[in-house]
Amino acid sequence: MESRRLLAGVVAVLTLAVMPACTKEDIEKIVATCPSNPADSGGINWTPDIGRPVFWGVQDLTVAAGAPRDMQIFYPTVEGSTNAPPILKVCVTRWPVVLFLHGDPPAGVSNVGYHKKWFRFAISLARSGFVVIVPSHDANIPSDPDVTKAMADLNFVRNQWSNSAWVAKQPELTAVAGHSFGALTAAKVAGSHPEFGAFVSLGGGFSELPDPRSTFEALRMPSFFMWAKGLGFEDLDAGTAGGQWNPLQINKYAAVYEGKHFDYLRPQDSGTAERGPCDQIAGASGDLAALFIARNIRVPLSPIQVSVDLKPPQVQLTQQQEFFAGSHLEAVQAIASRPACKMDMRWKVDGVTGNRKVGS
Repeated sequence: MESRRLLAGVVAVLTLAVMPACTKEDIEKIVATCPSNPADSGGINWTPDIGRPVFWGVQDLTVAAGAPRDMQIFYPTVEGSTNAPPILKVCVTRWPVVLFLHGDPPAGVSNVGYHKKWFRFAISLARSGFVVIVPSHDANIPSDPDVTKAMADLNFVRNQWSNSAWVAKQPELTAVAGHSFGALTAAKVAGSHPEFGAFVSLGGGFSELPDPRSTFEALRMPSFFMWAKGLGFEDLDAGTAGGQWNPLQINKYAAVYEGKHFDYLRPQDSGTAERGPCDQIAGASGDLAALFIARNIRVPLSPIQVSVDLKPPQVQLTQQQEFFAGSHLEAVQAIASRPACKMDMRWKVDGVTGNRKVGS
């Protein structure tokens, strides 16, 4: 067993391309990061990432089982089943973390179990080498206790979850995201932790905050904002002086679509909420968030760099990689073939602006 683990460590060293300068101590340190059973790596000889995905799995955890609150945790796996399969374990790499906070449920949908309806946001990230935490919570205008609870979720998954040994602990390998009121809480968490690597808002109604300006000014990390065009409470272009998005002095993205507030959910999960004309928003928002987060938080050892326009990377896959890659990031590309789907994206990154129609 130890010889097989050593072999896995040597392969990891070769991946690092530092073998000529490697000492015995270097190899021992790398071997110590490898799974004790090489079978736990599933025969994967690459670092899964946004361009070379694997499968995804999810665990349902409850307070009764020791979680700080009921939650789902999504993660990369090579197993065909999504119901609590083993997490993928590889040498050196530990999976970055994304915390997603939902908002108030739509009319006709209970808040109990509502967190389980947001899986479409999580799966592209999980397939790309991220651990995604989706807790159940009461979404309101955020307060300090909400930030404390969100950090408790992160700390639990990093340090107490059964798979925490394979979760990255570094704050720069952490992203926070949310929808509606959940996006406002996520923004408060991000503002309290400027060392985090990325922030994502889906339909965040920042105008409902007592002091939205201070919330925006606290954001220091690259940030992605998506909203439905013309919905005043979430439209960051609305208002005077160019709205709320334009003044932001950070690396930032805006994805604006023609639709409604709950289009991020599947129709069967959105109760009696009004729907927009595009049937791809749920998948496309998850894909775009995955591309944005992967651009700013690279899975350790990944050679893939997502371009500034957030187009899916073009990667020459091996036959084994193609086996795992089916349907990955397809929703965001499908928008081009749906006449009812209209989404524009713009950005300002390192002082340079750009824009494109999503799907083109």
